Formats: sequence, C-alpha cells, structure tokens
Amino acid sequence: MQIENRKSEIKNCLIVSATEAECEPTLKKMCGLTAISPHLFSGTLQGQYVEVLISGIGSVSTTFRLTQTLLQRPCDYAISIGIAGSYAEDVDIGETVQITRDCFADLGIDDNGVFRNLRDEGLVCDDFDCGIIINPSPVASAHRHVCGVTVQTTSGSRQRIDELVERYQPQVETMENAAFFYVCRKMQVPFVSFRAISNRVEPRNKKNWQTATAIQSVNNQILTNMRKFM
Repeated sequence: MQIENRKSEIKNCLIVSATEAECEPTLKKMCGLTAISPHLFSGTLQGQYVEVLISGIGSVSTTFRLTQTLLQRPCDYAISIGIAGSYAEDVDIGETVQITRDCFADLGIDDNGVFRNLRDEGLVCDDFDCGIIINPSPVASAHRHVCGVTVQTTSGSRQRIDELVERYQPQVETMENAAFFYVCRKMQVPFVSFRAISNRVEPRNKKNWQTATAIQSVNNQILTNMRKFM
C-alpha cells in the first residue's frame, strides 16, 4: 500500500503507553479528551482521531489490555511510546529511538545456570514468542533504529546485564515492548514504537535517571510528528 493511501485510510490511531505518566504531555494536548474507561481515552491530536491505552507495566498486563482493546475497538494503526533503559553508550539519555526488533528475553529455561529458550528445548512455540520479533514496516524518521529486549524484572546487577548483552546484544530494555510487537503482529495491526532513554542499564542507581526528560522527549516527537509517523 502506498504511504499516501495508508494515511488516508487511518481513521482510528491507538497510542499505547505503560503508564499515564509516560504519555501525560500528549493527553494534555488532546482536544475533546474523553475517558472511555479507566485505562482508555479518546480525543483528537493534530486533527487525527486517536485513542490512548494505558496498558500497565509488564508484558502480562500489556498483552491483556491491548488484545482486549483491539478486539473491542479495532484500530488502523498503533503507536507505542514510553521510556527505556539503554545498554549502548552511544545512545544518549533523553534521546528518542525507534525500536524495530525485540524479544521476550527471559522467557525460557534455566538449565543449571545456562539459559535456553523454548525453541532450544524443542518445546512448541511460534516464531514470535521465543525468537526475535521484527517490525516489518518501520517508519522513515531521523530516529535511530534499535534492537530491544523485554524483561519481566528490570536488569540491575552486573551479572544479569552481562548475560543479556552476551545473548542478545541489545541497545535498549523495556518491560512491555515485545508484548506490544507480539499482539500487533498477531492482530495484523501496523505499528511503530518510540522510546526515550531515561537511564543506562547498569547496577541500579536511580539518582542517575532522567525520567522527566525522557518522557518529555518522546512525547514531543508524537506532538510534532505523529502524522508523519503514520
């Protein structure tokens, strides 16, 4: 489908964020903001009708709420926004990146200290739940494309960080992004994911985090460029 035609066909865009704080600047700029439910809001942004889903933190909540929403209120396009930790020294704090590849990094088996994913063990799984999930149609933007890992427990020890780096060579870490990718691909909804870096993935030290800066950064991209990303 040509980009021009795709844009003209997008009548309902869904913005997904793990917490309300991560998308608050966008919510404040929406015209006619209406609460459809405690976790779902609607309004217009840059003349485009949008709905905003607060998915909750982690893959379980994200998978449930996003699937439930798409079944009840189908959308034409989904945009994920939020914050992330960075493994890469050349990805700056506050920088907004586009995640184009992700995986469920800790879904597997601990075999006496050796991690094995489900495919390694010959267990039944599809291409998405134990491998790299790729966005087949990333959008053209100035934001660097990065590879992410999605975890259920944020990485805050040197041993854990080193294990994930050796296994996946990730650039960023989140607790929801692979779930967003998984549901969108299963439901055949075109999507894009933007995250801004709030902290380095390092032995936990919240004094170094710049969460407010990251939130403003990623929301600024949506508020100024949303129509381009679609």
